Amino acid sequence: MKTVHHAPITDRKIRFALVGCGRIANNHFGSLEKHADRAELVDVCDVDPAALQAAVERTGARGHSNLTDMLAITNADIIVLTTPSGLHPSQSIECSEAGF
Repeated sequence: MKTVHHAPITDRKIRFALVGCGRIANNHFGSLEKHADRAELVDVCDVDPAALQAAVERTGARGHSNLTDMLAITNADIIVLTTPSGLHPSQSIECSEAGF
């Protein structure tokens, strides 16, 4: 596997996408709001329509109902997984294979 090194981001905000808009996501939303001068949430994703809608309304980020579709169009620099831990391995692999 080839290691890819990226230059530090110094000329713009760091862009985040968050997968899993349940209870723990609120902690991340709060942190991103606190650091809004340096970070922005560009995409949120959840299979629960109500949780997704609440996240979109709180953050203004684009909403997605599945990870694959979000990864296809996001311009995020970092993907945050706040889904149940049993989903992390497969989601992490999918994110890595998509270039994140």
